[in-house]
Amino acid sequence: MSWLSEFEHEIHSVRNGELKPVYFCYGADPYLRDHAISEIRKALKTAGISYDYTIISGTDSDAGEIRDLLFGTSLFQSARCTVIFDVKGLLPSARKILLQYLQQATPGNTLILTAEALDYKNALYKRIQEHAVTLMTTTPFESEIPAWVRKYLAGYNRQISAAAISELLRLVGADLGKLSNELDKLDIYLPDGREVNEADVRMISGQSMVYGIDDLMIAIGKKDKAAAVGICRNLIENGISGVYLVVALYQFIWKLIMLKDARLLNQTKDLAKSIRVFRAKQLEELRIFSLRYNMRELRQAVTALVDADRRQKTTSCDDLANFMIALDGIMGS
Repeated sequence: MSWLSEFEHEIHSVRNGELKPVYFCYGADPYLRDHAISEIRKALKTAGISYDYTIISGTDSDAGEIRDLLFGTSLFQSARCTVIFDVKGLLPSARKILLQYLQQATPGNTLILTAEALDYKNALYKRIQEHAVTLMTTTPFESEIPAWVRKYLAGYNRQISAAAISELLRLVGADLGKLSNELDKLDIYLPDGREVNEADVRMISGQSMVYGIDDLMIAIGKKDKAAAVGICRNLIENGISGVYLVVALYQFIWKLIMLKDARLLNQTKDLAKSIRVFRAKQLEELRIFSLRYNMRELRQAVTALVDADRRQKTTSCDDLANFMIALDGIMGS
């Protein structure tokens, strides 16, 4: 059984309500990691469990916060579902508290830990794996993608030809997040039950070669620099102005900074309104993006965009060159 099959097997168990107290998402593929978290939350809701949901970054959390989250009692006596991103970033004192909790994980609560780098020699990861269900969330090899595509569409009671899969990979690449979006569109636009063929993919997914500003923000949020560079080039070549890019990206980065403010996060009722987000799914996505950046990186991103704005107004630097420099400042060279 491949690791991807093992991942699907564990997700199937989650969907059947076989929930465990601790999960460890081990690998850097954002689609698989976010998919696993989403499925666990859906299973809790399906089981009728009322729970408090908290997501934090290991890098930004101290021992006191970890103790309160893991050993504290919910104000409303609800169960807890807690996600700690980048568990390797925890300070030694916080790691000690986490390891204590793993020895006596609270029944009914769910803890989800994530780590991006695959490091089998890491002592912390080994200790976590002794007490957690490990979900491998590393990016699959391209040779594994066709089987994944077929299984994804099987969930819609739909088949796809080998030629259509090859064409889909040519147009979209092997990114699971992008592939899932295209497969969803194919299922929406095609008659129920009809097999997806190569012409369908060219007609529907071929139109996705022109990106939107949201695609750029998602790539930056995921720290996918290669995708961000390609999307930025595509946007500019299709007529998006440099001024619009500066304004849109500045607003995006500022939202991530605001989501670092603990005082604002405690005002859950008005959180979306405070940062001018009107869809729950988008707010959840932004919160996850904010955890992937620390404050130093976000301040550097603001500086990079201010510099991009200055270059636009005072030099002859063209938009594409300007934003390649800006992306280096936002995401590192």
